[in-house]
Amino acid sequence: MNTRANVRASRSSALAVDGAIVSALSGFQLDLRRSYTGQVHDALQAAIVRGKLLPKMALSEATISSLMGVSRTPVREALAQLADEQLVLIYRQVGTFVAPVRLSMLEEGRFVRSTLECANHVQLVQAITSDQLNEFGQIIQRQRAAVASGELAQFSELDELMHKRLFEFAGREHVWAMLEPFKRQFDRVRWLLLGVSGHAERALREHELILAQMAAHDVAGLGATVASHINHIMQHLSALREQAPASYFVD
Repeated sequence: MNTRANVRASRSSALAVDGAIVSALSGFQLDLRRSYTGQVHDALQAAIVRGKLLPKMALSEATISSLMGVSRTPVREALAQLADEQLVLIYRQVGTFVAPVRLSMLEEGRFVRSTLECANHVQLVQAITSDQLNEFGQIIQRQRAAVASGELAQFSELDELMHKRLFEFAGREHVWAMLEPFKRQFDRVRWLLLGVSGHAERALREHELILAQMAAHDVAGLGATVASHINHIMQHLSALREQAPASYFVD
């Protein structure tokens, strides 16, 4: 009797995991002109960062390859890349699982991002053009509309675009690309914060202040605001750890 119950529980768990993968990858369209490995990687990375695939969840190569319409080879290659990025854990003869958020890597991402963004923005404010300020303002307007309509995922994507463009305005697009792997765990927590009441509104107010300080060429004020904006995530960490599943974070 116990054996049958265990089998049913195992099947139910497997179905739940496959259902989560199906949900996470819904809407994916394979582009035959692009690298299959790259597309699988990007789709799984986004699903993990956005919390659609939770820590300790098993990732079946067979299920993923079937859903995405590719062979197992690009799936296996993509999972290997994600393992290098500390987003999945691969255990030979056992399986592949979504990795928890490592607090040491979260702090590393915070430090790198805070250091580089403060340095970039303080230098940018001294040379930013009116066209760049106008584009910055348009992104803020779109963020404001996203918050007002409750489209928090859209707000987060616009947040990412805003920070990226500020590096590009300063001619440092490669620095932003260099930042990407360092901030991956940071981004996972940032997406978790979308569930915290008032977070998007607070972030929007800070973005509006950064825009105003850029327009006023307020170097000292801007540096302090950017540092506070990036470091704010750590103030919520204790509350997030209480809300998130026990498996979400590891020290």
